[in-house]
Amino acid sequence: MRSRTALILIAAFGAIGIAGVSAGPPLPYLRSASVQRGHVVGVFVLGELAPGRISVAVRPGTAPNGAFLQANVRLQEQLRSQKTTGGYRAKTRHVLPAGRYWVKVSGTVIALDCTAHKPCRTNWSNARRVVVPRPK
Repeated sequence: MRSRTALILIAAFGAIGIAGVSAGPPLPYLRSASVQRGHVVGVFVLGELAPGRISVAVRPGTAPNGAFLQANVRLQEQLRSQKTTGGYRAKTRHVLPAGRYWVKVSGTVIALDCTAHKPCRTNWSNARRVVVPRPK
C-alpha cells in the first residue's frame, strides 16, 4: 500500500514538473533589442496579448506593475509592430543620445469586461540592455 501511494505522489509531482517546463516564458517576451542609427529595435512575442508600448529607460529598476520607474524612462511610444515569422518587430520613431539603456515592451490583456474605470491589465516583458554608440 505504501509503495502505491509513493508511486502516485511521484507521478503527480512529475506531471507538475512537465507542465512547468512546457509553459514557456511569461508573455510578452522580449527576445532581443538592438539599435539602428539611434532607433531602438525590439523583437518580441505577444501570444494572445494586444500590442502595447515600448519603453526605454536609463536604469533597469521597475515598479510593482513591471514597468520601468517613470523617473528613469527616456522614451515611451506606442508599439508599431510588424509581424515576423517568430513574433513581432518594432522600431521606435524617436532616436536616443549615446548611452546605455534598458528596453521593455508591453502587451494588453483583451477582455470583454474592461471599462474606463476598470481598464484591461497590461503585462510588461523582461528587460534587455542596449547601447547607443557615440557618433563617429
